[in-house]
Amino acid sequence: MEMEILIESTKDFEKDLEKFTDTEKFKLIKEMNRYFQILSSEDKESFYENSEQFRNIKLNHFYDSTIYSLKINDEQRVILTIDDDPIFGCILVTLFRLVNTAEAHKAYNAVAEIIYQDFTVEENQETEVHCC
Repeated sequence: MEMEILIESTKDFEKDLEKFTDTEKFKLIKEMNRYFQILSSEDKESFYENSEQFRNIKLNHFYDSTIYSLKINDEQRVILTIDDDPIFGCILVTLFRLVNTAEAHKAYNAVAEIIYQDFTVEENQETEVHCC
């Protein structure tokens, strides 16, 4: 059964996207949508083969980080979060940044710092999120 995908984008993502020509934007969005189709299918594991988590961020016993860097092509990565919402039966994808491969680690860490700054982590937490 396919789950519905809800996609949100941040102002930073929109700003990153504006740097491209209309033709490049079309190709990037088409490729992202192809991955999101995979994410909503039974074969969602193949989505994760093209994405990675640069750090293992454990928020507490119940929550792990949902930030990923998705490889769109050889030059671009999208920093995003993927959250399953079992109550509404959908997957929420939030697009945070669209960056060059060389900038992906730095953008990933910056997004992690922003979205988890107010989250209470365990006191004996070993992994900390720091902006580069």
